[in-house]
Amino acid sequence: MKTVKYFVILIISVSLYGCCSIGKKKTVESLSEQLRATGELLTGVTHKFDLARAENLNLKKEIALFRKNQDIDSKSFIKASEVFQNELKSDGAQDDMVGMQITERGLVLSILAEKIFVTGTDDLSDAGKGFLDKIVALVEKRFSSNYIFIEGHTDSQSLAVFEWKSDWDFSFARALSVLKYFTENKRLDPWRLSASGFGQYRPCATNETKEGRRLNRRIEVVISPQKSRHTEMQIRQEEAYGVR
Repeated sequence: MKTVKYFVILIISVSLYGCCSIGKKKTVESLSEQLRATGELLTGVTHKFDLARAENLNLKKEIALFRKNQDIDSKSFIKASEVFQNELKSDGAQDDMVGMQITERGLVLSILAEKIFVTGTDDLSDAGKGFLDKIVALVEKRFSSNYIFIEGHTDSQSLAVFEWKSDWDFSFARALSVLKYFTENKRLDPWRLSASGFGQYRPCATNETKEGRRLNRRIEVVISPQKSRHTEMQIRQEEAYGVR
């Protein structure tokens, strides 16, 4: 009887051991599968991280190149503004008649209307044409392919005094006169130029005083950092059609 009991206990023990072994085996297999999946996930994350790091490096290079180009443009505009100041001062104009500053738009030349126009009209004076000739010479020497924006401005009393239809008409007419002089008389490329009128709505001084209104009546010649590719495109087209 004892032998039977021992035999039964032995069978039960072996069965329990077998169950434990099977359970451990399944646990190990489950852990192995989890480790494999984790490894694959880690590999994927590492690959994405490497791609992101490479992309970030390229972006840093592009930003550095952009800043470098901006610095080059800034230096060239600063140098040009110094040349402009020296050349235009020799004209003998009052200091407040011609202003100059470098902004995000480029090099901005601000010229009082009395410097270049016949009073109350959009006609250029002879002295004004001579002054614009100097500007053209400097622009062609320093910025021969840059876009040029010509902007007209008035004070708040131009309509009452000069009887134009609107401030925009008057300011645009004056800007257009300068543009036509540049293109028709000085032969600047029309593709590079544009004219606009802002009327009284972008004053640089108060319109409450006579001096402030005088300063607001002005033309701004904006030399943009952006360059025209019209000449290059024109050459390519002429070559393509066998003109050259």
